[in-house]
Amino acid sequence: MNRAWIILFIAGLCEITWAIAMDYSDGFSIWYWDVIVVVFLVISVVLLSKAIKAGLPIGTSYAVWTGIGAIGTIAVSVILGNETMDVLKLIFVMMILGGIVGLQMTSEVNDG
Repeated sequence: MNRAWIILFIAGLCEITWAIAMDYSDGFSIWYWDVIVVVFLVISVVLLSKAIKAGLPIGTSYAVWTGIGAIGTIAVSVILGNETMDVLKLIFVMMILGGIVGLQMTSEVNDG
């Protein structure tokens, strides 16, 4: 995995962090959760931009970034007990994962 993909993966992890923090912010009414949301949202978008600048196509980058965020947010939410997981939901999450893997396998990094 090259540098651009690693940056994009970290951006996805930051996306998970701000999304979970947004849930805990209670509609932006708890200031310290609000700060976490804003900080990780900015970091996530900046890293997405750096992955694109490092040569990943915008469409692929955005799809993978949101996919990592979606899958990770669901997983963390289930682990924390804030959401349930059933077979049908798991099937759809696996479809998202398949799309992420497929995009990564079929995308070339444009180094110049």
